[in-house]
Formats: sequence, structure tokens, C-alpha cells
Amino acid sequence: MDQARAHGVDSWFDPRAIPVRAVVLLIPALGCLLFLSTAPNGIDWAIALLAVAVTAVGVRRPLATALVTSALLLAGFEFGSTGPLVAKVGAGIALTELAARRDEWQPYLGAGVLAAVYLLHPSGEFAANGYRAVVMAGAPLLLGGLLRATHRSAVEARRVAVEVARRRDSEVAAARALERTAIARELHDLIAHHVSSTVLRVGVARHALPDAPAPVLQVLDEIHASGRETLADLRRLVSILRDPDMTGEAFLSPADLPVTVRAVAERARALGITVDCVIDERAGEIDAVSALTLLRLTQEGIANIAAHAGTDVTADLRIDADADEVVFVLRDNGSRRPHGSGRASGHTRHPASSGTSVMSSQGSGMIVAAAALPGETDGRGLGLVGLRERVELLGGEFEAAPAHPGWRLRARLPLGARVPA
Repeated sequence: MDQARAHGVDSWFDPRAIPVRAVVLLIPALGCLLFLSTAPNGIDWAIALLAVAVTAVGVRRPLATALVTSALLLAGFEFGSTGPLVAKVGAGIALTELAARRDEWQPYLGAGVLAAVYLLHPSGEFAANGYRAVVMAGAPLLLGGLLRATHRSAVEARRVAVEVARRRDSEVAAARALERTAIARELHDLIAHHVSSTVLRVGVARHALPDAPAPVLQVLDEIHASGRETLADLRRLVSILRDPDMTGEAFLSPADLPVTVRAVAERARALGITVDCVIDERAGEIDAVSALTLLRLTQEGIANIAAHAGTDVTADLRIDADADEVVFVLRDNGSRRPHGSGRASGHTRHPASSGTSVMSSQGSGMIVAAAALPGETDGRGLGLVGLRERVELLGGEFEAAPAHPGWRLRARLPLGARVPA
């Protein structure tokens, strides 16, 4: 019990509570001598105050305290002029603490000494003295034993709870590791296989058509470069997923964030989108998770502009950072397509897009045109949902809404936030 941190009742047995114990014991002792005792003399006062002092400071030596208080009680019986009530209470408290703190022979020794003191009581018959000895020594012994057993049960319960929590955390970590490994395997065996095959075929087509028109060759080169970058990012993502402790390389270094975001904006020019970037230099000092979230916000936001606002569009991208948070804002000036456009319910929609959309397909910034995925041309795309989940996992705020004209994507990320792997 001495090594356990004191809480509740345990604080009474903590050595740091000696001043409080002294005050709590002294006040009733003075009241007893002043109001319940008949003309106490100096010896009575001395014995009472010594009993209070020994009981208060004796938490460090419970056996010695029990023996000394028993001796003070005997002195009160022999030399005091009134009943040594304070010494009786002190002896009972000391024996209770001894039984609560120690096991084996020490509590029984203390109880035996206290019982002997009551048997030596100068007044009363032997039977009465024996009854006093049994009650006044046995009750503290039983109470202290009960406290010791309760404390041990509480300590064991805490130990079991900690062990259960540790085992649960271990099982959760193992389940996450298995899930990450399964995802990594599928990414490598399925997606990377198809992307690799596409890159290979585009490369073959590029060399098989040396006399093709320049715009066709340019598109083939862009697709080939985008596919190679996608493969590199997939390999990096697989490596991260197979690292359960996340001790390896981050998917995006925060220092590379400004350059990577500007690369995404620059490549958007191929789709007819002009993005003006204003990036606070402190954005390169944030944590890796927040940096990756800002990159995904940029990619998905520009992809939505390309898919649903059309070409000949300008957009303003601003990233502001300070010591507490980073704020991302991307706003476009609206569609310039002759057919018009529409966006609904926090998602984007273009009824006249004829099943064509533009999406971000890799981590380092390339944006490529691709056929719309099922469900993404009817306002039920998952891009903005995923962005909202990313931001909210970091404890931030996400907003995607019409800005009249155009559309605004805004996110606020508190710095220092972390997400479990």
C-alpha cells in the first residue's frame, strides 16, 4: 500500500497526509480532554498529546507506532487521573493501520501487546478486563485486515483492467496491421498490375506511332508520365501500409508541400484552368498528416473544377498557416461552358458533361482526364465525402458550397492533431 498512489480513503494512510492527520486527531483529542474528562492533570494532557503526535507521524513505522501507543495507554492507566480516552483511540487507530499495512506476524504482535495492556487495567474484574482486551484489540485487527484485503482487491482489479486494456490495444493493432497488409496486397496485385500494364501499352503506342500528330503524341507522353508517377506513389503507399509502426518515410514531406501544390496547379493549365496560388511559407512546417490532407484538398478541388466548371476557368488557392492552425481556401469563378453547369448538395454535378469527368489520379500532382466513375455524374460522388472525413479526423472544419459565382472549398486544420494509424 505504501507504493500505491493515495486516493480516497487511502490518502489517510499516506505519509504526505501527516499534517492533516495531526490536525484531525488533535481537534477531537482537545474536545475530549476539555468536555468529556473530569479535571485532567498535566500527565493526562501529556499522554494525550503524545498519543496524537505518535499516531499522526507514525504512518512510516506502523509496528513501532502500535507498540508506543499501547505503552502510552498503559501509562495513562497507571499514572493518569482520568480515563485515557485519547490514548485508547490512538492505540486503536495505530493497530488498525498496522493490520492494514502489514500481514504475517506483526499485526498479531501489536494486537497481543494491546490486549495485554487492557488485561493489566488496574480496576475491574479479570473477566471484564478480558472482554475489553478481546474487543479493543480484536476489532482494530479485523478492520485493518478488511482494509488490507479491499486494497489488494482494488490493486488486482486495476492490474487486470490495465492488462485487459493492453491486450485489447494489442488485438486492435494486430487487426489494423492485417487490414493494412490486405489493402497493400490488393493495391500491389490488382491496381498496380493494371496501371503498370496501361503504362507499358501507352509506351508501346508512343513508339509505334512516331509520325502521329503532335497533340496525340503529347497526350500519350502525359498519360505515360502520369502512369509512371502513379506507380511510384502506389509503391510508396504499399510500403507505408506494410509498416505497422509508421516509422518509415511519410507519403508527403511537409517541406515539399508548397512545391507539390504549385505543381498540381501548374498541371491544371493543360485542362484550361488557371490557378493562382498564395501559400504561406509556414505551411512547409506543419505535420505530415496535415500536409497530405492539404495536398488531397488541392487535387480533389481542382479535379472538381475541371469536371464541373469546365475550361477557361480561373481559381484562387490560398493556404494560410500560423502556430495554431492552417486554413485552405480554393475558389473558382464559375463555369464558362456554353451548356451551363450545376452543383448540388455539397457535391458537383454537370448534366451536360456527357459522362466525362476529370479526376486526380496520383499523389504528386498529375491530373488526367478519365471516364466518370459510376455514381459520380449524378451528384453522389465520394470525393468531397472523403475530404470531409480526412479533415474531421484531424479535428478540423470542412465546407464546400456555392460562392456566387463559382464554388468555394474551405478547410481549417488545427495543427498538432494526430490520427491513429
